[in-house]
Amino acid sequence: MTDIGYVKAQSDNLPKIDVFMMNAYFTSNSDFTSTEIKGVKAARSARETYGDSAVGYVQVKREGNICTVKARITPEHNVRQKCYSVTLVCDEAEETVLSVQCEDCAAHKGGCKHAIAFLAWVHRRSEEPPSTSIECYWKKSKLSSVGTSLKFIKAKDMCDIPKKQPQPVCDANIAQASTSSGESFLSLLIKYSKEVGDTDNQLTKYYNEPSDIEKLSIHYLVSMVQEDKPKTPQEFIDYCKKQMHTKMCNEAAQAIY
Repeated sequence: MTDIGYVKAQSDNLPKIDVFMMNAYFTSNSDFTSTEIKGVKAARSARETYGDSAVGYVQVKREGNICTVKARITPEHNVRQKCYSVTLVCDEAEETVLSVQCEDCAAHKGGCKHAIAFLAWVHRRSEEPPSTSIECYWKKSKLSSVGTSLKFIKAKDMCDIPKKQPQPVCDANIAQASTSSGESFLSLLIKYSKEVGDTDNQLTKYYNEPSDIEKLSIHYLVSMVQEDKPKTPQEFIDYCKKQMHTKMCNEAAQAIY
C-alpha cells in the first residue's frame, strides 16, 4: 500500500529532473563536497546498472508546486536486508531539487550513495523518450528478488542496455603473429610500433628503452641482475662497479648540473 496522499509512480507522473537540476543540487548542498562527487564511489552509485535494478516501490505526491517522490532501494551488498527508504523533494515550478534524503542507511545523515542513486534514477526516467504505453514503477526491485524465487540474476538482466556491436581488433596482424610465433602481444606491439615509427602512444611510452644515464640507477641495475644474483651487499657493489663506467658517470653528472 502507498502512503497517505501518495499515488503509485508511473512513467507519466514522475517529475522532470534534468542534468542542470542535478548539478545545481550537488553544488549547493553541503552534504556533497566536490571531492566526494568526483570520486569512484559516487560515480558507481549513479550508474544505470545499479539504480535501475535496485529502485522499487516508487510513489509520488504533489502539493502545489512541490513534488515528493519516495522509493525503496535494495542494498547492493546485502540484497536480503531490509530496503532503504529514500525521499526526493523538488519544486517543479522553479525547476530545483530541494532535497534527496536516505532515511535508513548508516550514512543517511549526509551524502549517502543511495540518495545519489535515486536522484540519478529519476533523471534517467526524465530522459527516456515518450512511449505509447505507461510503465508502473510501484513494483519490487529486480535486485531484491535474488535469493527468493529468483536464485540468481545475470548482469544483462539488471537493466535494459542496447547490445553493442563487437569492436574489431585494433591490429589483427599483431594478434595473429602473437599466436603463431609464441611471443607476447606486448612485445610484438612494441616491435611493430618501432618499425612504423609510432612510439608516442599511451602503451609504448611506458616501455621505452632507458637512456645510458637511466641505466645507472639502482632500480635498473637490480632489475638487470637475473642470473648469479649477488648474495651479499659487497657482491652487488662489485657488480655495479662493472656497469658504471667513468664516461657514463661523467655524463650523468653533467646532465644533473
